[in-house]
Amino acid sequence: MKLYCHPISPYARKAMILARLKNIEVEELLPEKDGANGYKAGDNPLGKIPALEWQPQQFLFDSPVICQYLDQMQEPPILPTDTHMRFLNMWQHALGDGLSDAVYNYRQEIVRPQALHWDEMIMRHETAILKSVATLDHICDWLGGPWTYGNLAIICGLDYASYRAEHLKWQERAPKLAAWHSTFMDDPHYKDTLNHG
Repeated sequence: MKLYCHPISPYARKAMILARLKNIEVEELLPEKDGANGYKAGDNPLGKIPALEWQPQQFLFDSPVICQYLDQMQEPPILPTDTHMRFLNMWQHALGDGLSDAVYNYRQEIVRPQALHWDEMIMRHETAILKSVATLDHICDWLGGPWTYGNLAIICGLDYASYRAEHLKWQERAPKLAAWHSTFMDDPHYKDTLNHG
């Protein structure tokens, strides 16, 4: 299988970590930028990554879809089958992706020329980042470890926030969450996919 990905992308990184956790052989390919079309990454009409060639010339996209596909390839799954725990993990995964979305949107606003900055929108995204971090700090005891379907997205979102919204210093605002996050730093799957900078 081929995975079009870049470890700076928290969405692609989730799939990279999960493939390693599952010992699934995946060829990781850097996508080619294609101007207004986004990335040349398989046949994703959205021009986004990650995109997984799961069958010849057939591509899955949207990172939760890719993660669920990879997860079911090897037993045991990290996404629970029990209804309550399954939806709790999916909720956590959505919160992690939402954090990444807020960081991405914040970054898109601040890299525009100063005259084009939309201050209200910048504040909107900063607020979403801070509220996400506060919520995660509050529910830190539920996040589990080492790797779950839910915390996979959260770890990647937090690292993305450290990289693209460093000035918010989320670790100082959420010390309990920061301590939990630090328990992953020596994990080989974590280290092998962290490429910010």
